[in-house]
Amino acid sequence: MRQRPLLLLTLFSGVAVAAAFAMAAAQEPYPIQATVKTGGEGTVDQFDHNAYSLPQANLSMTRRLDFSVGNSFFRNPWVEAPASTDARDGLGPLFNTNSCQGCHIKDGRGHPPGADDKPISLFLRLAVPADPEQDADILKTHGFKPAPVYGSQLQTAALPAAKPEADLVIDWESVTETLSDGTEIELRKPVYRIENPNYGPLPEDLLVSPRVAPQMIGMGLLEAIPLEDLQALADPEDTDNDGLSGKLNQVWDLDSQQTVPGRFGWKAAEPNVHQQSMGAFAGDMGLTSTLKPATDCTPEQTVGASPTAAAPK
Repeated sequence: MRQRPLLLLTLFSGVAVAAAFAMAAAQEPYPIQATVKTGGEGTVDQFDHNAYSLPQANLSMTRRLDFSVGNSFFRNPWVEAPASTDARDGLGPLFNTNSCQGCHIKDGRGHPPGADDKPISLFLRLAVPADPEQDADILKTHGFKPAPVYGSQLQTAALPAAKPEADLVIDWESVTETLSDGTEIELRKPVYRIENPNYGPLPEDLLVSPRVAPQMIGMGLLEAIPLEDLQALADPEDTDNDGLSGKLNQVWDLDSQQTVPGRFGWKAAEPNVHQQSMGAFAGDMGLTSTLKPATDCTPEQTVGASPTAAAPK
């Protein structure tokens, strides 16, 4: 099957008051936007639930066609292989959802599930403690040590011939906090539980990290930021004494086979849009590609050798 490029086109929309921006600009040492068009000439005047799902206003017709093709792959569900729709088959056998929009709702962010809802746009990243010396290779190329048998993320859905890895259950605890003025407020704190594991017991030292799908709008522009600018902002030793410090996350680039700064994902764990997208295909939907020829199924999970698997997309 031909490999199809994934296109991530961005748009911006918003409302601002120019006078407020001008007043702020006079008081701040940093450049302040002084226009209501937050996306410049690409701003789209759309204010409903489709505002994040439109192409930039200044795209050429050719680019708009590219956007439409990419957007159809983003919205439409994938199915089990083999299927008559061979451009969208290969789902599973283990997965979290069957479409990109299933998590990134209308190109916006996902949300934690309600009391009686299944967690579709939220999943658990899985890991176990790693030894810096013995696990140096996996830490270099993967960033963390996946859980034995269950891999890098908990997949709560499966094709009919397979079983989901487990059920993700979220309980909510009430937490009372006191503000500086003495006001007491009540918040909800999520407690995550993994129940009904279908591939053996979970590791006793299992580490979990909940991830809600982030918004898509504007994210592709992170690739346009020069590396020198990111390095200048890092300030790992807080040399400017502003109380803030940080460093660039160093991640493995599958194309170049070298370590580079990360830009995408909740913890900047991926270097570019291509690798981020292919990683989501493999982990979230069980779809392979030439960049990611394997899914998150481990050798202990015999479903990884499913005869219904499609050729890499």
